[in-house]
Amino acid sequence: MTLRFCVVNICLLVFTSGASLALAQQDAKSLEKSAINTPISPLNQSEAKVLSIKDTKKIFVDRLDLKMYEAASGDLSLCADDQQCISKAKIMKAWFCAASACDGNDKSIEPIDCLKNLDNHESTSDLLQINRLICPYLKTPNIDTRRALLSHMQTKEDKLVEIEAYLLALKGSAVSCENYIKDYVGAYGSNWNLQWYRAMSGCNILAGKTTVKQEEADIGTYIGVTLGSGQCSSIVNSEMRKSCDTPGTTLTMISSLSSSLRGQ
Repeated sequence: MTLRFCVVNICLLVFTSGASLALAQQDAKSLEKSAINTPISPLNQSEAKVLSIKDTKKIFVDRLDLKMYEAASGDLSLCADDQQCISKAKIMKAWFCAASACDGNDKSIEPIDCLKNLDNHESTSDLLQINRLICPYLKTPNIDTRRALLSHMQTKEDKLVEIEAYLLALKGSAVSCENYIKDYVGAYGSNWNLQWYRAMSGCNILAGKTTVKQEEADIGTYIGVTLGSGQCSSIVNSEMRKSCDTPGTTLTMISSLSSSLRGQ
């Protein structure tokens, strides 16, 4: 069993056994150093179950809910009874609706009409400002228009960046979507986590460049490399493969995996 796989499974065991999260909250380098220098007592089956690499990959890939992208651009029934998938797909659909209103494709509604049922708890005055500022942002997405809109919304900047990127993908350009995300997040490294890898997969799925199945396979391969199994060269998604080949990103992925399992 590789050291990286042991490190991730330490995080999994801490989580599943209900013990302190202190260890899992350390960064990947601290975890690896600790694993090297600290003897690990054997665990019996009643304490915890060490997951196989295959099981670990499935847990994280399933958590990404990549089918939500197909549901957002198509039918919500693709989510089946997955409530998290349905919720996220509805949010994307609402923004796609707002963008359509801004483009004049649906003159019967105001952009805010598409968003007001998302239960974001904005005040009436903020809703009016959002309705005024949303089209400038969606049509000219930059830091100024984004921050102006964000000042009236109870959401995170990351979410607005994702939405604009997805709109670029819906227009048929996975590359524009990917570049928009990269411009915001920066070079592959410590700022990249599962959220952004999922978003990059969303770019390809929404643009019709690839399928959910293929993106799940690529992310699974990347996670496998993180755990010490597999090759970056097997990843079809060129951006994900480039990230996988970047020194240090697999250690960052270890930290991201443990954070994801804890729901952060």
